[in-house]
Amino acid sequence: MSTIEEFDNEIHLIEKDILKFLMSYSLFIGQKTTFITIKIYFITRKSLTQEKMRELTGFSRGTISQEIRKLISLDLIEKTGVSNTGEITYTMKNPIIAFIHSFRDLSNDISKFAKKINAIKEDIERDKVSIEKLHGFDKVYQLVNVLAKSIPFSLELIKMIEKELINYQGD
Repeated sequence: MSTIEEFDNEIHLIEKDILKFLMSYSLFIGQKTTFITIKIYFITRKSLTQEKMRELTGFSRGTISQEIRKLISLDLIEKTGVSNTGEITYTMKNPIIAFIHSFRDLSNDISKFAKKINAIKEDIERDKVSIEKLHGFDKVYQLVNVLAKSIPFSLELIKMIEKELINYQGD
C-alpha cells in the first residue's frame, strides 16, 4: 500500500503556487474547478486518500468521491490500497498521461472553436458585398481569416506535443 506523503509547510506553499498556476493555464481552463484541483493534487502528490484530499481542498466527501470516480473512469488514477480502518488510497497512474488528457480536451475545445469561426467566416463571405464598406469590416475580416488559418496549425502543434509527452513517458 502507498503511504501518503506529508509535505513540509514551505513545500506545501510551493505546491499551492503550482496549483494556482496550473488552474490558470489554458490546458485546464474550462474544466470543472473541483475536478482540476483534485487532478492537480494527484499530479503533485501521486497518492492520496479521500480524507487527505478533503484536508487539502476543503471539498466535501461527496464532491471528492464524485471527482475520484471520474478520474478512475478516465483511467488516470487507480485504487492502490486499503488501510486497516478501511481508508482507500488512490494513486495517479502517470502524470504525463494526465497532461495528455488535458491536451485532448484542449484539442476538442479548439475544434469546436474552429467550427464557430468557420461558420462566422462563411457568414461574412456570404454577406461581404453588403458589409465590406462598414467601419471595422477590414479588421474583423482579417481577424477571422487569421484565426481560421491558425487553428489547423494549433491542432498540429498539440498533436506534436502529445507525441513528445508519450515519447518522454517511454524514456
